[in-house]
Amino acid sequence: MLFFFLGILAGLIFGLLPGMHSNTIISLLTPLGLAGGDFSLFILGLVPAHIVSSFIPSIFVGVPEEETVMSMLAGQKMLAQGEGLVALKTVLFSTVVATLLSIFLFYFSLGLIPKVYSTIREFIPYVVLFLSIFFVLRTKNPLLSVAVFVASGVVGYYSLNSGISDVFLPLFSGLFAIGGILNYSKSKIPQQIDKPLSTDFLKFTVAGVILGMFSDILPAVSSPSQISSFISAFMPMQTIGFLATSSSIIASREIFSFASSATIDKARNGSTIALSKLINIPDNLLLVLSLFGISIAVSAFLLFRYRKVFVEASKLDFSKINLIIAFYLFSIVYIIDGFTGIIIFLLASAIGFLTIRLNVERTNMMGSIILPTLLLLFRVFL
Repeated sequence: MLFFFLGILAGLIFGLLPGMHSNTIISLLTPLGLAGGDFSLFILGLVPAHIVSSFIPSIFVGVPEEETVMSMLAGQKMLAQGEGLVALKTVLFSTVVATLLSIFLFYFSLGLIPKVYSTIREFIPYVVLFLSIFFVLRTKNPLLSVAVFVASGVVGYYSLNSGISDVFLPLFSGLFAIGGILNYSKSKIPQQIDKPLSTDFLKFTVAGVILGMFSDILPAVSSPSQISSFISAFMPMQTIGFLATSSSIIASREIFSFASSATIDKARNGSTIALSKLINIPDNLLLVLSLFGISIAVSAFLLFRYRKVFVEASKLDFSKINLIIAFYLFSIVYIIDGFTGIIIFLLASAIGFLTIRLNVERTNMMGSIILPTLLLLFRVFL
């Protein structure tokens, strides 16, 4: 079990570092040739811990991971209102509850997911197209939104077809992290109130689990933040609701990806794919689910215990810290993805910068993965 707890430790640490996605860590460690059993235990500790801790930068610093790019906006808004700790507690409690509920529903999902997938399979391209149009048209300035959507899509298409090691690292780091850094202006963070968390988040958590169960079925528009944005058009959702839904989808999607992998062979999570190459997931479901739940619980407890440390960090003047973060991102992009990654990183940064300056919703930059997926689904090859 040593490798399991080392995985938890690594997940907590790397989740706090911008650009260090759990898939990246797994990719870097794979060539070391670790024993299959040890490496699988490490992954089962790493991924859940990383899910929990990756929300910290998106709330208190403003630098997101792939899954938290939109939750960053809700978390930063609550931080500016003095409710950063409430945002953190919402994420932690939602993740724990979602994990428990997902494990409870897991065996039920084994029979349900294949039926749903076979029913909608031929309609998937049109569903993705409809949701894409929906996301753009519900913005304040549809014309500029289309421009950002298409520009992001072009850079995303180039990144996804560039052959680099981590296609999302330069793309999302540029679009969301550097874009925000370039527009940074120091503002005083109000005193953060550590008030009790209302149970209102529970209904959004349940909704997130149900949505997470089927999120692997739809490509490109199945990220937690996109699903939350779509649902918010039909279900009134404030910042707490958005955070609860997004974090619940992230946790439940990871768990249900084991079911997707075992039944329809459509797991889109890199960690699940890596794990399936090390162990037979269907034969070890009880162990996989148990260790996943333990990692989530331990990580959530530790971050809750030391939550006020992150509040103090958010009070720092990020003018100089942003330069360090920018240099760090530039360096890690070059190390992992080389010169091609730097080109993507710079192009994405320019789009991210202009999107904020033009006051366009940053959700439109998700065109970076939606547009390439649409081209693939409709068999349009450029």
